[in-house]
Amino acid sequence: MTRTALVTGASAGLGLALTDALLQRDFRVIATSREPSRIPLHHPNLHKVALDLDDPDSFPAEAERWQVLAGPVSLLFNNAGYGQMGPAIELDWKVLQQQLHTNTVAPLALAQALLPQLIETGGTIVNIGSVSAHLTTPFAGGYCASKSALHSLNDAIRRELAPFGVKVQCVMAGGIRSDFGKTAREQLDRTFSEQSRYRKILSHIQERAELSQKNGSPAEEVADQIVNAAIQRPQQPYIKVASGARQLYNLSRLPHRVLDRILSKRFGLTKL
Repeated sequence: MTRTALVTGASAGLGLALTDALLQRDFRVIATSREPSRIPLHHPNLHKVALDLDDPDSFPAEAERWQVLAGPVSLLFNNAGYGQMGPAIELDWKVLQQQLHTNTVAPLALAQALLPQLIETGGTIVNIGSVSAHLTTPFAGGYCASKSALHSLNDAIRRELAPFGVKVQCVMAGGIRSDFGKTAREQLDRTFSEQSRYRKILSHIQERAELSQKNGSPAEEVADQIVNAAIQRPQQPYIKVASGARQLYNLSRLPHRVLDRILSKRFGLTKL
């Protein structure tokens, strides 16, 4: 039986690679994006649909429409997200709220909307998290907070949904080649204040915005690993993938005073 998967943020990067990997494994794929026409794939099992993550109230009706379109969803990939960079103490609260909504609240709301289908199919939810949930670095506090919260919600619903036969996994990703760094840099350029106390070390903040692309793993390679982990039995609660994931997680286990010194020097705070 052909199963149905849904992928958010499918127009580029990891989302696009996940969509392609699922199609290669004979899934029907509902690929969502704000602009589905930008998804550069064509396949008889591919359904490109528009989804506005800023409108969770629309998710239940959309979920019913998707079931009619492609059958009940058995595999949900909460992939869409972005990185808000800049000094956390200077972030406008509305900017932080948007970061938390997109990366944390919207994935949970989508899982809620699809839960009846996931219970019916004995399905799986895969939340694309980050090693940044464990290693909070300067100038990425908003992003790290959103992923830390996503990991916590992931752990809660994994335990809560086990009695209903729904599996939940979290991807602890390192660096993946995509437009993530470009988007993060654009977000930083829009929100960084000329009056910032950190103006002197702006180059370090800009470097942090683009850091995930330094030696990043190919999205296609990472997508294959994630999909394989999602469909194999038994499933692992956490999937560690991509460049630096294990090393950065190990770094996060250092004593706080040691880690503070390392990160302060690495990101230019000792120059202030």
